[in-house]
Amino acid sequence: MSELRVENLSKSYGKMKALDKVNLTVKPSEFLVVMGPSGCGKTTLLLTVLGVLKPDEGRMYIDGKDIDSLRISERNIGYAPQDFGLFPHLSTHDNVAFGLRAKARGKSEVEACVAEMLSLVGLEGLEQRKPSELSGGQKQRVALARALAINPYLLLLDEPLSNIDEITKAEVKVNLKETVKRTGVTTVCVMHDAEDALELGDRIAVMHAGRVIQCATPTDLLKNPEGELVRELLHHLVKIQ
Repeated sequence: MSELRVENLSKSYGKMKALDKVNLTVKPSEFLVVMGPSGCGKTTLLLTVLGVLKPDEGRMYIDGKDIDSLRISERNIGYAPQDFGLFPHLSTHDNVAFGLRAKARGKSEVEACVAEMLSLVGLEGLEQRKPSELSGGQKQRVALARALAINPYLLLLDEPLSNIDEITKAEVKVNLKETVKRTGVTTVCVMHDAEDALELGDRIAVMHAGRVIQCATPTDLLKNPEGELVRELLHHLVKIQ
C-alpha cells in the first residue's frame, strides 16, 4: 500500500511536449485512472513512472523515496501493457512465474505464488495453456496475475480493456477492479474511454496536451467539470447538470 507522488514531470520529443509539468499524487491502495484522448501524454506518463522513459524534468517518489535514478528492475513496479505482453511460447503458469524467476525466487516460493495468483484471477486449471489458447479476457487476467506476482509497490495498467470484446468487457471490468482491490496495491490505469474510467476509477486524472487538467472522483468530475475540455470528454456519455 504505497503512495506515488509525481512532481513537475516533463518530457518532450523535439518541440512536442508529451508531459508538461505534471503533478499528481496517487494515494495508498487507490485505483487512479488517467484518462484522455490519444496523444495527451497518458501512456508517456505511465512509461516514465515505470522507468522505460527518462523525464527531462521533475521527480517521482514512491513512499517518499526518489525513484528517478533507479533501474526498472529496482522500482518493483508491476506492469501490464496494452497488448498484455505474454510470451507466446510459455504456458500460463510460466508467464506468471516469469518475474519471480527473474528475481531468483526459490522453486517452492514460485510454485506457491503462481498458484495463489491464478486462484486470485480465477484461472485454476488453465496452467498449461499457451496464450494462443486463451480468450482476450483470460489473457488479460494472466497479464494481471504476472504483474501482481512480484508483490509490487505499484501496479501500472495500460488500456487493460482495449483488447477485450464488448460481450465480455462488463465482466472483465468487475473482475479487474475486485482483483486489484483484494490485493490492496496502489494502481495507475491508463484509459481513453470515459465510460470505463468512470466505472473503475476511485479518482480520475483527466489529461490534455501533456497536462493534468482535473483530478477528481467520478461523482465530482461529473458534477463539477473544470472547463470545456473536461465537458467535451464526457458530454457524449453523460448529461452534465
